[in-house]
Amino acid sequence: MVARVPLADLAAQEATVLSRIQAAVDRVARSGQFILGPEVVAFESWLAQFAGTTHAVGVASGTDALVLTLRALGIGAGDAVVTPALSFIAAAEAIAVVGACPVFCDVDPATMNASEATVDAALRSADREGLRVRAILPVHLFGRCAPRALAEVARRAGAALIEDAAQALGAKDDQGAPAGSFGDASCFSFFPSKNLGAWGDGGAIVTSREDIARSVRRLRAHGAVSPYVHAEIGCNSRLDALQAAILMAKVPELERWQSARAARAARYRDGLADLDLVLPEDAPPPGVHAWHAYVVRSGQRDALARWLGERGVDARVYYPVPLHRQACFASLPARCLVAAENACCTALALPIFTTMTDAQQDRVVDEIRRFFESGDPRALPRSSPQRA
Repeated sequence: MVARVPLADLAAQEATVLSRIQAAVDRVARSGQFILGPEVVAFESWLAQFAGTTHAVGVASGTDALVLTLRALGIGAGDAVVTPALSFIAAAEAIAVVGACPVFCDVDPATMNASEATVDAALRSADREGLRVRAILPVHLFGRCAPRALAEVARRAGAALIEDAAQALGAKDDQGAPAGSFGDASCFSFFPSKNLGAWGDGGAIVTSREDIARSVRRLRAHGAVSPYVHAEIGCNSRLDALQAAILMAKVPELERWQSARAARAARYRDGLADLDLVLPEDAPPPGVHAWHAYVVRSGQRDALARWLGERGVDARVYYPVPLHRQACFASLPARCLVAAENACCTALALPIFTTMTDAQQDRVVDEIRRFFESGDPRALPRSSPQRA
């Protein structure tokens, strides 16, 4: 019997690159340069090239990347930003932190991403409510890019386009361009569980706009234009040299790790195709799915999650409550966003990680098959998943 199957196994992945990382840590320790410096510059240079942009600016976290990008664009009190209701809270939180108003849009039932139709509907709602939309902030959820056509939607609305690419490093959009390349600016997270993860928090903004890059570089260091001379109120949000060095040590493995995730996703599709599940769609070529998470949908989601947990298979609900139903946004206008609400009742992330073995994945598939074959009386539908 295979032991417990975790949702992710960071320790096993880190062990494959430990000697290279230890050498990078030693190099930083001997240099005595711990804040910004050549390690951060090298990583920023690599990231800008990888993302197909002119600039990359390392900051302390993916959430800070969102906040500083909004500030660099001059978005604040009196402004509104459209963002999907199905996501981690970071994008909506960043909008609120700068004093702007989140306008939540629904998602496409098949991709679970914001779409042209759902963003257009949110823009119409904002217009009826007298809100001034300054930006559209789609999230490339679970590693699949939102449609590039959202840039044109933003242009028509006179708004900036900011990509939340925290889960999508290595993905490509529907035109085959890297995630992060079509927005006015795009934000990445290097939280340890991301496809390229640090040994702590870290983030970055990528952009081809000189004004945004210059502003974020100033804001991340207390608004300083030179030592002890401050043009504006900024913050302390700098990517540590140590984290930059660790990330660069992992870069040579990124392509192999992405291939491993894609192979696991394909194997899940083969093993689960005949069950009463909605499986995540791959991105049609030339698009590329980064498979940060493998999220299935089932009307029996909660019973399936319990079944797996009781049998040593970790699975996680992404996300149990849509953002427009969260208590922290209760003061905003009520919205009915059917696809996002449905996903929150039916979506379940299965284990997927770069060192996953066939035996571990077979265990997951076998337990799911047993669930549907068992007639477990607890396996009663809570909500029916929408199919594409």
